[in-house]
Amino acid sequence: MMKPLNYHGSDIFLPLSSSVGLTVDLVNFVICQLTALCIAPLIYTFLPPKNKYYIFLREICGLSIGLVMAYICFGYQMLHLIILPTICYITIQISSPDMIHKAVLLICCIYLSLLHIYRQVYEYGSYTLDITGPVMVIVQKLSALACGLHDGLVIDKKQLTDLQKRYMIRKAPNLIHYISYLLTFQTILAGPNAFFEDYMAYLDGTNFPKKLPKEAKSKPSPLIPVLKKVAITFMCALIIYFIVPMYPSSTLKDESFLLESPLYSKIWFIIVITSLTRYKYYFAWTLADAVCNASGFGFSGFNEKGEQEWNLLDNIDILGVEFGVNFRATIDAWNKGTNLWLRYVMYERASPKYNTVMTYTLSAFWHGFYPGYYVTFLTGALFTNSARMVRRCLWHRFQKPKPIKLAYDFVTSFVTRLCLSYMSFSFILLELLPALRVFWHLKFYLHIIAMLGVYVLPFIASPLKTVKKKVQ
Repeated sequence: MMKPLNYHGSDIFLPLSSSVGLTVDLVNFVICQLTALCIAPLIYTFLPPKNKYYIFLREICGLSIGLVMAYICFGYQMLHLIILPTICYITIQISSPDMIHKAVLLICCIYLSLLHIYRQVYEYGSYTLDITGPVMVIVQKLSALACGLHDGLVIDKKQLTDLQKRYMIRKAPNLIHYISYLLTFQTILAGPNAFFEDYMAYLDGTNFPKKLPKEAKSKPSPLIPVLKKVAITFMCALIIYFIVPMYPSSTLKDESFLLESPLYSKIWFIIVITSLTRYKYYFAWTLADAVCNASGFGFSGFNEKGEQEWNLLDNIDILGVEFGVNFRATIDAWNKGTNLWLRYVMYERASPKYNTVMTYTLSAFWHGFYPGYYVTFLTGALFTNSARMVRRCLWHRFQKPKPIKLAYDFVTSFVTRLCLSYMSFSFILLELLPALRVFWHLKFYLHIIAMLGVYVLPFIASPLKTVKKKVQ
């Protein structure tokens, strides 16, 4: 069936979806994003931010195209992209600046949670594209905007962190700025999350320097970065289309596979399917980033060598995920926009005693309520603590000579790949019992090793003492 049962988007590309063998929701998404990639350079070229009229046209064009794309992909469900921002806009206007960030975040979490629960009831286990994805991005934008207003209107600048100083907002945005920021075509379907101040800098052109620094080798141009990202997207698309179907995740629910396959075969299969699943995210996030860059959005300055960088909205570091030498570096390279949002909205604002727990809780609510998600989060928390302890116990013992260090990095990189696949397959399965069944057949081997790293290794190799910084 080329049209999923509960899909509400347009049927206009249904004949094409039948021809290429993909469901219409995926075809709609890809065609809309590719169309956006073609439109973005036109806005960059013919609507430069040279005066208020051109800036207004930028907003209107971005908003109009975004709404059309949302309707093609989600049909009447796109109303959620209007209802939630309307509720939050009213909240921003009537709330006390002291409470504005908490009120907006609470409303967003409740609204998104209801959508997650609705989908889980009526489309359980479905991978069909639906409105929850764009609403998740809208929630990031709305909550970050409210936090920026709170910081700009209430808090003394001296008390803010560097991140909070950068994104504080002194005045509530007018309606057109507000709605175009939330629904602009560059980010409406797959993100990435963009902060309001960065969006306004794109609109008025202040994201580009008026005068080039001395080390700059050339004027900012998105051409090369966009071509590189399109090439990456194309390679990911080939892998998704030709290779991913060869390794269905449903195999992990096959009792004969779990019973008859040797342990190493099950471990290898999990590594393969989790690695291939990541390419779907690489495709969507890299294409979305290319769309932003093609319109002039995402320039982040020049590096020390004078080379221009377009990674302001970069949501993924593929090499960092695939070849990171430790667990923390690998996690930091994944979904960077969401990591930054969690840090900005929750981690830096909650009590130091509870900020980690509250950040994980917000992340869990944001993702949804499938049990498989929470299995992944809990396993990831265990691996994070274990990785920290192992590093404290072993890292300093394997830094010299250089061959020893390289060998240590190779081993930790390999173990990180094992951990990443082990903790993330439940995110793909979604359900609790199938995930626990797989863990049972894997003998819970990495859970056991991780706990040994936390509770036994410190007695064998004493860890380095951590120095607590004094709060000034």
